[in-house]
Amino acid sequence: MPLDDRKKKILYAVITDYIMTAEPIGSRTIAKKYNIGLSSATIRNEMADLEEMGYLEQPHTSAGRIPSDKGYRFYVDSILRSYINNDSPISYNTREEIIAEFDEIVKKYAKILANITHHTTVAKMPRLNPDRIKRIQLIPVASNKIIFLVVTDTGIVKNHLLNLCQNVDRNVFEFLNNLLNDKISGKSEKDIFEFLEQDLRQMLGEMAFIADELINTILMSLKQLQETDIYADGTSHILDFPEYKDLSKAKNFFNLLENKLLLNEVLEPEVDFIDVRIGSENKFEEMKDLSVIKTTYKINGRVVGTIGIIGPTRMDYKKLISEINVMTKELSNLLSSIYNDEI
Repeated sequence: MPLDDRKKKILYAVITDYIMTAEPIGSRTIAKKYNIGLSSATIRNEMADLEEMGYLEQPHTSAGRIPSDKGYRFYVDSILRSYINNDSPISYNTREEIIAEFDEIVKKYAKILANITHHTTVAKMPRLNPDRIKRIQLIPVASNKIIFLVVTDTGIVKNHLLNLCQNVDRNVFEFLNNLLNDKISGKSEKDIFEFLEQDLRQMLGEMAFIADELINTILMSLKQLQETDIYADGTSHILDFPEYKDLSKAKNFFNLLENKLLLNEVLEPEVDFIDVRIGSENKFEEMKDLSVIKTTYKINGRVVGTIGIIGPTRMDYKKLISEINVMTKELSNLLSSIYNDEI
């Protein structure tokens, strides 16, 4: 049965108050604090109906009501239906970014989001597919140190600092750059690893003295770049919520954040917009008392990663949805301006 306007107003009032106080809400509180225009007795009857319909719960017989996961879902869906405010007053002074490694930019934005929301944020970095390598470059920074730089066809930049056991002349790096780009760029994963493991040593000729170290280092770097990285920030914010004053509950939350495989699945994008999973809607038992607000960030319209906010089901959904939306749009715009086909 659809909710009429009266029930909607009461449900929104209960959720709004519970988000602020973390205390069950009674009908007298609703009547006094919210301009609904109904008597306490009428509100009490409506709240009983909302409980029967599954939108509210009563934790104790004599206590007021609190929102159920179903109640939160109705509330969040109404926000998402009416929401996309491109003229949000929220502004982030982060445009002074310089060209940097992709992951560091995403981590900075996740950190800012954690600081302004006072929630735990998690970010999923993109996995690098070898067959999407546009260019690689060995940049000498010293006679025995080089930066191994990889640029994908979307413009994403990844780099590793490599330390070599022997000094190598800079002219060698120019030769290697040309050779590697000719043999690796745009090739399949199988062809890339086959070339590095079987053919490169022979092609280096008299420079083969650096082959073993260089091959092993490049192979290790490529394999690391293929691994999905999960970054978390603001983990201690969970302790600010009354629900997590219980040490065992807090410990379970921190253990959850260490489970990279689980977080990788949680952050897997299912829709190309803001996605909210509330309590029991999460498929993992470890997430049943938590809500996740996640959305993707992009480069020139192409999804490259995900950022999420994790917290108790009693969270300010409207505020957090607005902030993650603005932040990921800003991040996408910045990444698109930095990592483009001209790199």
